[in-house]
Amino acid sequence: MNILLPVSRGPSFQDALTLAVEVAKSHGAEIRVFYVIDRKEIERIGEGGGLAAIHLAQHAAEEIEKRMMEEATTAILEATNACARAGVTAHGEIREGEPLKELLAVAGGCDLAVAAIASHFDPDLEDKPGRLVLSLMREGGIPVLLACTPCRPVRTVVVGCGGGIRTERAVGAMARLSLWKAGCRGILLAVEDTPEEGESLLSAPRNALADAGYPPWEERVIPGPRQESFAAFCEKENADAVVLGGWGEHRWDDLLGISITGHLVEEGRRNLFLYM
Repeated sequence: MNILLPVSRGPSFQDALTLAVEVAKSHGAEIRVFYVIDRKEIERIGEGGGLAAIHLAQHAAEEIEKRMMEEATTAILEATNACARAGVTAHGEIREGEPLKELLAVAGGCDLAVAAIASHFDPDLEDKPGRLVLSLMREGGIPVLLACTPCRPVRTVVVGCGGGIRTERAVGAMARLSLWKAGCRGILLAVEDTPEEGESLLSAPRNALADAGYPPWEERVIPGPRQESFAAFCEKENADAVVLGGWGEHRWDDLLGISITGHLVEEGRRNLFLYM
């Protein structure tokens, strides 16, 4: 397994690093620590306010680029050294460009992206947490594992069985990577008003796990409003990780805000495995 670990700004990156190392150790995986220097930020600094300011602006941009490269090198070194201390093979890479474009370019050679739910990539920490890596999942076709803050070891996993192709794809992606196949408690959860309706949603995930050699997981069907009931169940069962099939492709921000996935992203208290 090859794990893509994009370096983000702020202390939450340590949570992503911790979770990536945990997954790599249990699966014999390698980690690709990836840092993108935002070229647009440098270009903005280099834009002068007039002819007299061009030289000074260009000099400032050069200094900023040098500082950013030093920061990138330090971040890569610290992360790869932490992996080495844990007995995990890691490689570092630095590129300049537009962050999402560069992440999409490198994602094709990786099996899983790991980042923190609270990840920030904007230098002023004004970008919305998680949005860049969630866009990577949507546009790059790679599963994403988001680490909560503070990161917690995965002992109990809940799979949200909402039915449809996205649930099957998410469970299938988890099974292909053999994530949480042993050593933890697994629960298939459907939120439906009747047991019969819930049972129909559990069938495909159950079969996918069985085909991949997973032991039988617990199965639960609970009633109530989906978002509230799902979150309450995860709290009651002390879920450490939740597996979900993403959400609609249109009205991105609106759907993120009202979906189970959006609620858990905003809550930030559990690791999330997402795939569309």
